Amino acid sequence: MKTHLRLAMAAVAILAATPALAAERYLPVQKASAVVADGVSWSANAPNGRNFKLTLNKDGTGNVQGTMISQSVTWSVKGDAMCLSGTMMSKCLRFQEVAGGLQAWEGDKPDLKLTR
Repeated sequence: MKTHLRLAMAAVAILAATPALAAERYLPVQKASAVVADGVSWSANAPNGRNFKLTLNKDGTGNVQGTMISQSVTWSVKGDAMCLSGTMMSKCLRFQEVAGGLQAWEGDKPDLKLTR
C-alpha cells in the first residue's frame, strides 16, 4: 500500500509541474515579438505545406508574400501570444526556438515554422 501511495504522490507532483514545464518551452511573448517583428523576411512553412515570406515590423504591421498571395497583416500581443491578423489569416501563436529558427504553436498544435 505504501508503494501505491508513493506512486500516486509522484504522479500528482509530475502533473502539477506540467503546466510550468509547458510554459517554459515557449519564448516569453515580449522576446518572441522582438525576434519575429524585426522588419526582415522569414521563410514560413505552414502545416498544410504552403510556403511564403512573412515580414513583421515593430509597429504592428507586416506582409505575407507567396506565389499566389500578397497581403498586409497586423500583429499584436495578447496574453502570452503574438496574434497575426489579415484578410486570409487570424491566429495567435507562441514560439519555441528550434534549430535554424522558430516553431510557432497555435494552442497545442505546431503551426508555422520560421527560418532565415
